[in-house]
Amino acid sequence: MSVSQKLIDSYQDLFNKATKHKLTEELCAGTLEDKKLFIYLAQDLQFFQSGLRLTCKLTSLAPTEHSLITLAKKIGFFANDENNYFQECLELLSPSLGKEEQLRYKETRLPLVDKYIKLIEKLARDESSYAKLVTFTYCMELVYLQWPKNFNIPSNLHWKYKTWVDLHAGEHFETWCDFLKGEVDKCNYEEVAPVFAEVLKSEYEFFDSCYKN
Repeated sequence: MSVSQKLIDSYQDLFNKATKHKLTEELCAGTLEDKKLFIYLAQDLQFFQSGLRLTCKLTSLAPTEHSLITLAKKIGFFANDENNYFQECLELLSPSLGKEEQLRYKETRLPLVDKYIKLIEKLARDESSYAKLVTFTYCMELVYLQWPKNFNIPSNLHWKYKTWVDLHAGEHFETWCDFLKGEVDKCNYEEVAPVFAEVLKSEYEFFDSCYKN
């Protein structure tokens, strides 16, 4: 059994909680209310910036030329396509909240979101191994890869939902996740299992905090 499959099998209950949350279900269905989507994206934008630093750290540790180039190309994608979506969508959704609320969610973090981001910042700052960092990244992306597999996505979704779904679906995203999966399969299970479990727990807490706030 591959390391990646063993990780999923070992933490199946946690994996299901993280990949089948009401926030993601409603986002994919186009029924997530604007305020909740704004909160989620405002918090995720803060997460995104720390996640980009983590990817930069991961890239600096790449063990092969192939992994180095693949990771470097992904940094460019994150800095353009994904970042633009955040800015445009938050502007569209801004009427759903007052100006003070908008600033609060853009500039401060919900407690469990803050906990998750601090974990990322610690990994990016410390002498973490390539194996742990690539497993961390794989698990984050794997959660999003499940969206189109777990939920029925209407063809007429508004772009505020559809663009976010499309960024995490299709051939480009599957190829990225396949690359990460291949890197994880080269790792030692015992070394990376705690990281995989911690990310699943953190992803669930992130979704839950934004949905219930």
